[in-house]
This record gives sequence, structure tokens and C-alpha cells, in this order.
Amino acid sequence: TVVPYGMDGYHRVRAAIGIPDGQALQLTDRVALHPKMTKLFQRYQAGQVAIVQGVGYPKPDLSHFRSTDIWNTGVPDAYTRDGWLADYLAVASNPNPLAAVSVTGGLSPALYGRGTTVPAMSSIQAYQFRTETRYPGDRDQRLAYINWVYGLGYPGLEEYVAETAAGALSSVQQVQDAAAAYQSPVKYPNFPLANSLKTVAQLISANLGTRVYYVSFGGFDTHSNQPNSQPRLLEGLSDSVDAFLQDLEQMGKADPVLLMTWSEFGRRVQENGSQGTDHGTAAPLFVIGHQVQGGLYGEYPSLTQLDGNKNLKYTVDFRSVYATVIGNWLGIDEQAALGARYDKLGFV
Repeated sequence: TVVPYGMDGYHRVRAAIGIPDGQALQLTDRVALHPKMTKLFQRYQAGQVAIVQGVGYPKPDLSHFRSTDIWNTGVPDAYTRDGWLADYLAVASNPNPLAAVSVTGGLSPALYGRGTTVPAMSSIQAYQFRTETRYPGDRDQRLAYINWVYGLGYPGLEEYVAETAAGALSSVQQVQDAAAAYQSPVKYPNFPLANSLKTVAQLISANLGTRVYYVSFGGFDTHSNQPNSQPRLLEGLSDSVDAFLQDLEQMGKADPVLLMTWSEFGRRVQENGSQGTDHGTAAPLFVIGHQVQGGLYGEYPSLTQLDGNKNLKYTVDFRSVYATVIGNWLGIDEQAALGARYDKLGFV
């Protein structure tokens, strides 16, 4: 993704799948972007992309499940169910039922925990309160009855359930109104991430007061055939993000938006025998937006001075990225959310 074309050892360890020097989109005399990431490269040249290099954590775990848990919770040395963004929401104490939205099939674990309630919507069309379609004239009556039930006084847990349900019901109408009002001249690519980001753009257009949107897409576990699958994925990422930013720009809403990427793994330095790469450690992370201080942050790990498992040694703790976003962008004391302080980076 971020190609170390000018670093010792790159072409030796990636003899079959490495990116030729003449094709890479050069950022410096050492690193470049993958040639399919042209739109993101243009954004980088405009100062709108920060690339944090070598992001990881101590004693890396190469299990998909455990490493994903670590990134979702921000806790690499213990087991917890509280997501790092849920911790932020708990500290922020935002009563808006749409303070955060998980634009995914199920709620992202990063947004789960600490008494927070976050809606998950795979699409705007699916986020509805459905009544019996055979009796459309009865819908208003049913909605009024449900609102009355939720508004009754309840003790303890029942009160929490009622308040959560009432908030969800009110948010449904806001979301459907957003969908009805949204219009855009921007053409999004036919790609899963683009579909999710277009949903986010629709919601942003409605001024719902949401602080965090979460989207996800996969396919990067390229144990084989990486030269054929990775270009499609990286082009989709680059083009989807660019279309999303174009959409926000034509709305006049790009300035307050920051995008941050993450993945549970980097890839192993040495290519494998199937023209792929296996689970690795330190990886690049992108922060994108009009108010980003663009450029490279952190040091790209050495390709020759590896750890005992022949993996990269991380140079930036992922919690430093989280602390920067929470403290400098979302405006919350990062220690209250993360439980400790970490060195901040200068991308915002």
C-alpha cells in the first residue's frame, strides 16, 4: 500500500509481487503509494492526506479475532468489551441518539460498551420502523401508541430499554427525511466502500449532529494472488474516498470531516510462495481531510532489522493515533477515554 521502493531489501523480499519503481506514485525517495491510488495521491499532493507509518502495538497478535479486538478496544494487554469509540461517547455524554452511527451490517465493536447506544444501519432504506403494510392507514395510530408506551415511567433496566427504543424511533424519521432530501451530482464508483460512504454523505447532508460514522470493508487478507486482488481493492479505496470528499465539497461540508483508516494487520515482509503475503505487524494508517496537516508521520520500519518472528518492528503506538483524534479533533480528554495519555501526533 505504502511502497518502500527505496529501502534496503524491498525488491529482494518482494521479487515476484513488488511494485516496480517506475510505477509507484512517489512520495519521497524512499516511499510511494501503490500505482492504483491515484486519487488519494492527488489528495496527498494537496496536503489533505497524512500517512502514519509503522503503526502497531507491543507483543503483536497475528490472530484475526484477537488483533481486531485489540484495535477495537484500544487495549492490547487485557481483555475488555468496551470499544475505544464507545469510551469516547461515554465521556462526551452526548444525548443525541445519532451521536454515532455504525454504517455496517451489525454494530461495530469499537462502538459497543459503557452504556452507549449506537444504531447500526446497513443502508438507509433498511433503517425503518415497519408496520403492517396491509393497513397503511393505521401506521400513524400504531406509531402514536408505540411512542406512548415508550413514554411511560419505568424502573431500572426497563427505563433504559424504553429510552433507547424511543431514541431509535425518533432517529428513524430523521434518517428517512435525510434520504428523501439528498441529491448529489457526484458519481460514486461501484464498490462496497463507496456505497457505505454515500450513505454517510446522505446523513451528513441532513445535519443530524452525528460525531462519528463507522464504515468497513474487507478483502485485504491476501495470502495468495496479491498482484491481482490488491490493485482492485486499493483503487476502490482511493476512488471511494475521493468521491465522498467531492460530495462533501459540493455540499460545503468537507471542512468538519476527518477520515481515519485502520486494519488489524500489516503484512509479512517476505512474500510467500503463492504470490501473496501472510499476517504481519506494523502497518500504515491514513488520516484524510481538509484540515489534516498532510505528510508522513512516524518512521517506516526497517525491512532488514526485524523482530524475532521476522516481522516489522512498529514505530508508532496505535493509541497515539487514537489519542490525537480524540484529543485534538473530537475535543475530549484522551486520558478519560483511553485510560492513559499517549504521545500525540501532529496530523491535526
